[in-house]
Amino acid sequence: MALQDPKYSVPTTVSPEAQAFLANPIDMSGIGGPSPQTDEEWYALIDGVNSQFLPIVEAMIDSAPVTIEKREIAGVTVRIITPENFPQDRQDKVLINLHGGGYAIMGGELSIMEGISIAASGGFKIICIDYRMPPKHPHPAAIDDGIAVYKAVLEHHKASDIGIFGASAGGGLTAAVALAARDQSLPMPAAVVLNTPWSDLTKNGDSYFTNAGVDPVLTSYDGGLRGMARIYAGDEDLKHPLLSPVYADFSKGFPPAMLVTGTRDLLLSCTVRLHRALRSAGIEADLHVFEAMWHGFNAMPEGRQADAEAVQFFEKHLGL
Repeated sequence: MALQDPKYSVPTTVSPEAQAFLANPIDMSGIGGPSPQTDEEWYALIDGVNSQFLPIVEAMIDSAPVTIEKREIAGVTVRIITPENFPQDRQDKVLINLHGGGYAIMGGELSIMEGISIAASGGFKIICIDYRMPPKHPHPAAIDDGIAVYKAVLEHHKASDIGIFGASAGGGLTAAVALAARDQSLPMPAAVVLNTPWSDLTKNGDSYFTNAGVDPVLTSYDGGLRGMARIYAGDEDLKHPLLSPVYADFSKGFPPAMLVTGTRDLLLSCTVRLHRALRSAGIEADLHVFEAMWHGFNAMPEGRQADAEAVQFFEKHLGL
């Protein structure tokens, strides 16, 4: 484990929980460390990271007032999260979640982590897609799975009653699925929420440099993150708009979007650049930037504020 002291002082203007987290030494190994070179090394990294998060997800399942059902939709494994007290006005609405994890981790049981909090706090039914991932399943498998589930959901719901959300790689994938739906002449969802989206798989963007070693979770592009971009892309150019949506042509249409990031997020530039691309194309896009927050600050009080904003955004655009 390669530890380094935080580069900057801990601000007193954020929650006590965030202050405590930011005061810890930063672990520069793991995803920020050297990239695996073989499939076996990748699976060892994936299993190691997933095992760290499993107890967190198990605790969330035990405490959240929701039910979870594992099933298949259109041949794709999903987990459907339903609030125990399911509001009547939300029963014809549905949100689809595409989980984060660099396109390589956080699958299986962990794919519900983002959906649980929105289901519990917002009273929405969530379909969490356990999409296929590399090394075995590179691009476009994840997009194909997302589109397959979206098409199946459209058979029972109007597009105006559907929202899609995701964080990190899931944010980039949410944008890619919306673009793919548009390009396949499918009706687009009512709204999308892109939480610190990985919108550029190349090392372009100021915060890849300025927040390297500052973000305590996603510490560096070089190493494991660069490797995840490459194994996910397969033989495709990293700037392909379905891999790096910041390069897409949004003038052809895109759903109203809410974007979330923090000032210490390694993907701050990925988020603000995507926001500007949307706004430049005339797309409604709200940007929320949280002071001193890092990549994936969901467990903090600030993360609950971001969830509340996402719920309100979906309520507005799903006609609630």
